[in-house]
Amino acid sequence: MFAKGYTNIRAMIETQYGILSHMITDIAYRYQTLLKQTKEEADRLAQNNSDGDYDVYHTILNGFNDVEEMSSCLMTESRKILFCAIFSYYETMLNEFVLYYNIANNATLPSQILDSILKAYKTKYGEEITCIEENVEYANSFYRLLRNLYMHGSLSKEKDRCTLFNYAGVTNGLKTFGIDTIIIADNDFLFKALDCFKTILVCVDDAFMQQLSEEQKQLMRAKDIIREAINNYPPEMPGLEDEYPPFCSIRVHRLLCEAESLLIYVAKRGNAEAQMLLADLYISAFETPQKKKGFSWLKKAVAQNYLPAIQMLREIENE
Repeated sequence: MFAKGYTNIRAMIETQYGILSHMITDIAYRYQTLLKQTKEEADRLAQNNSDGDYDVYHTILNGFNDVEEMSSCLMTESRKILFCAIFSYYETMLNEFVLYYNIANNATLPSQILDSILKAYKTKYGEEITCIEENVEYANSFYRLLRNLYMHGSLSKEKDRCTLFNYAGVTNGLKTFGIDTIIIADNDFLFKALDCFKTILVCVDDAFMQQLSEEQKQLMRAKDIIREAINNYPPEMPGLEDEYPPFCSIRVHRLLCEAESLLIYVAKRGNAEAQMLLADLYISAFETPQKKKGFSWLKKAVAQNYLPAIQMLREIENE
């Protein structure tokens, strides 16, 4: 966990957002600095090669280098490149969600990856993640098409081209020229795109974290109940206070049943630790073991490469 309770995913979202925000703010400064250095170099060349006629030489030199035009060109290209980087940030983070939350996905387009994530969430938790529809529409259509135009120079489908230029015609921060050129005219458009993507990513992460937080609460409660059951009836052999007792009173049985109920809730949601603890209950805790059921849950945890479960299975097999 990170500061402010961030997960690895949320920390990545915030870190990359900060970097890209700084880059947007810094565009003008970096290129104005570069242009200043270019002009100073031109002045130096003029002075060193003018043979006393600096003004005439410098006028001729500047005739070949329109600084204002160069500045406009550099800003246009830099904004184009940075927009593609912003879109890549969104696409990369969606793939991180797929890996982090173990979501089945064969899609490659960001819109399809997002759909996979939303469907997986609904299947697992029975609820929907409600992202702002306007942001999703911009991400899936307008921004995607603009990125494709900048990366490939053209759009393969006439329908896509029409859609993109219709969007661009009513969007602040863009200028259209002819039927094939769209220029990002100011940094506000870049910030809007970046904030759109971050809003979607944070919305998805918050939804998952809310569910995971509830799972962790249930898991911690189950562990506390199990400890209470064990401590209620210490084992006959000293030094084995963390083991289940060899007998089970009515009170202990009720505690274990309560823990079982909590663990089932979390285990069914794919939590490997809960699956292993539930397996341990069935195999070791109850007076009447339910080994078949226990091994079934243990294998689910092992299938997720949960190391404690793998070790537990090895120990059982070596007994």
